[in-house]
Order: sequence, then C-alpha cells, then structure tokens
Amino acid sequence: MGASLEEQRTLLLESSGLTVLPAPEKSDQPSPLDVWRTVVGFLVEPDASIPVSDPEWAEQADAHWLELSRARELIDADGTFLIHVGGRGMGRLGWARVRWNGGARLAASLTDGPRQPEFVTMACDGHTSCGVTTEEYDVWLVCSAPRS
Repeated sequence: MGASLEEQRTLLLESSGLTVLPAPEKSDQPSPLDVWRTVVGFLVEPDASIPVSDPEWAEQADAHWLELSRARELIDADGTFLIHVGGRGMGRLGWARVRWNGGARLAASLTDGPRQPEFVTMACDGHTSCGVTTEEYDVWLVCSAPRS
C-alpha cells in the first residue's frame, strides 16, 4: 500500500530542507483556506514578484520569502512556523508545523508543476502569513494578517 497523503507531504517538506515537527495543537487559528483567501484574491497586490523566466527565480523567491517572514516575525525564535502546500493534491490537508533550516529550498520543491510554487506559511500564533503563488508569468509573494 502507498504512502498516505500526510506521509507524502512529510517527505516533500523534508526534501525541501524543512524539519517536520508534531502536528500543531488544535486552536482558533485561521485555517489554511482562510490564509489562501488573503493571498490569492482578485484585488491582491504582491509584496514581491519574480518573473519565472529569471534563471534564479526559485532562489530569489526563497530569499524574498525569508526576508518578508523575518520582518513580520512569521518564524518563531526557535525557527518554527506553519505551512500548507497547495499543489500535488495536498490542498485538503491542514497545517504542518515545521522548523526552518538554513538552505531550505521551498519555491523549487513545493510546486504544482514546473516553476509553479504554491504554498502558504503562517506564524504559529496566527498573527501573520505569507503566501508564494504562481500568477501567469510571475511568482508572487503576498503577506497578510489573517487575524485583523
């Protein structure tokens, strides 16, 4: 029998360079769907945009994600945050709690196809989020505060 969807996600996250931790406690945090709505809405403008035609698009997307996430204190002092992968059929899963490791390659790994990163991240306390999505010919990074 094949690996479950959660096991597949764990392998994918670990292959991107993240450390997967025990599932987050159930709480009143925004759901992954709530966060997706804040980063892919019709009137949403990106905090950063990288053309997928750029040979270093993935490295730039990761660098922007890390900079934006640190500036908004999305990553806890111990390196933990929540992540939801939208591609590869994993959209119906809940949050995964992970730890950032230097050198992780999220944009190139957490995709819905070649050059199509699709994931959202959120602080463990739910105060801020940052999504990385593909919009036509660009990778967009959109940060939001799901709890207003």
